[in-house]
Amino acid sequence: MTRTRRYFAAALLCSAGAATLAAGPMTLVPGGTIWVTERTPANSTVAAIDSATGEPRGIAPVGSTPIGITAPRGTHKVYSSDEGANQLSVIDAETVTVVTTVPMGAGSRPHHLMASRNGRYIYVAEFGSNKIGVVDTRRDENVADFTASFNPKAKTHAVWIARNGKDLYATNEGVPASGPGTFSKLDARTGTLLWEHPVGNRPSEVLVDHGTAYVSVRNENVVRVYDVTGVAPVFVGQAEANIMPDTLSLTNDKQTLIVGLRGTPARMAFIDTDTLATSYLSLPGTTTGHQWLSHSSRFTFIALETPGQVAVVDNRSRRVVTTYPYPNGMTRPHGVFYEPPRENGDERDDDREDERDGDRSQRG
Repeated sequence: MTRTRRYFAAALLCSAGAATLAAGPMTLVPGGTIWVTERTPANSTVAAIDSATGEPRGIAPVGSTPIGITAPRGTHKVYSSDEGANQLSVIDAETVTVVTTVPMGAGSRPHHLMASRNGRYIYVAEFGSNKIGVVDTRRDENVADFTASFNPKAKTHAVWIARNGKDLYATNEGVPASGPGTFSKLDARTGTLLWEHPVGNRPSEVLVDHGTAYVSVRNENVVRVYDVTGVAPVFVGQAEANIMPDTLSLTNDKQTLIVGLRGTPARMAFIDTDTLATSYLSLPGTTTGHQWLSHSSRFTFIALETPGQVAVVDNRSRRVVTTYPYPNGMTRPHGVFYEPPRENGDERDDDREDERDGDRSQRG
């Protein structure tokens, strides 16, 4: 399908599952695939949804309780972190079928995950321990486990690999989960833990851009900001994010941090990175799952629970453009990853602006 035809299809919202929720000028949603996990243990699946129309491309049964999902660049494969099964499922992106699994170790509970910029490695937060698993996408094997916290009882929740491929960051919950947590920096090549810093009560995700780290602190309803250019992090400020901030995305112009909120009812937050002022958008459903940006960062694709669906949000107008139901009618879609369309087997950006940005993170 050409770009013009794909956009026309999106404008008409020809899919039976698509429902425009906000009045206003016609908004053109880019084509590609939204990969989504359904975390209900008895119905654990990964779905591929056409981002322009909401039409399902396929659905694959995976291991119990899939949380994160990523499609590493150049692999033509998709990986879900099946927390309840202590494994990653490896899915062929064309056929939407599981081709193999990657054991992560008993009790590892693979949770949020992120691929390196070149697609060679996936870094997996092991929520059952203080470890980060390293998966080689050529071999589909877990080739290393890095220690993310000096506290052996900590629970590593999420990871972030910098664009240079050398700096690896993690968030670590304390024990109990309601206790103080940390975020840490590792050498991604050797696994050396370089520093660990207290960050608050139940940190969720960390996002690092050009020496600035944003950390969502779930039980304190804030996002904390740090300068991480030196030998230790320096606190810069914080922004309100009510209630229960979780996943983070940064627009290409670096002006807006988008935050998924795990409170009820479903909402998301937009934080101005200059002023740290916060605005909110109400969403359909009870709570959010993960979220992902289109390559131009114009749109956010965000999972919503009860009913299970993915909302498409226009980040400029701050409105919900449409929602797509999860294909099998389940209620707890969670992990989200947007993959742009391919031409001649290669990924293609839908907006040349992305070439100027130069970095497409692969977090799930």
